[in-house]
Amino acid sequence: MTLFLLGMVVLMSGGFTDHLADRTAPSQISPSAQIETPPSVNKVVLIKRFLWAVGRQEKLDSGSFLERYAMPGGPLWPIGPNSQLTEALLSGFERRMSALKKAYEKRRAYYQRAYEDHVNWEFTEEELATIVAFLEGPTGKHYLDDRWRMEAYSETNTEDIEQEIVAEAQASLAG
Repeated sequence: MTLFLLGMVVLMSGGFTDHLADRTAPSQISPSAQIETPPSVNKVVLIKRFLWAVGRQEKLDSGSFLERYAMPGGPLWPIGPNSQLTEALLSGFERRMSALKKAYEKRRAYYQRAYEDHVNWEFTEEELATIVAFLEGPTGKHYLDDRWRMEAYSETNTEDIEQEIVAEAQASLAG
């Protein structure tokens, strides 16, 4: 989440183009606010709006971030090299997600608090107000709604190059 926001700030500030112009310049990560005091009532509202805007709150509410554990080959559904699936994919996934959500529900409040505490620690109230205003505005919503497409197109357009990079690295390690 922090890297997402850092990237967004860099893109918005023009730092991305500056970085492209001078690739030898060391990158500087913005320090966190490191706020240890409990948030004000207004900041709590901003934290909750932030979590909704970035899509994290929905995942915390549903437990959907645990899906990777319910996939075939994951820890709840190990598949060996020569093993056959003994149940349908959809019903098997749903059964495992149900078990995960049941186990998660007991810990949900802990997850919620962990995210809220970290957002409070990371950003000042003023920073959150600026970030939330951007994310809830038309440009921020456009960015949030379409970031998956940016990633998908970029990954598709560079997958051949990535395979070349991996092959070259493998060759250099073997030789």
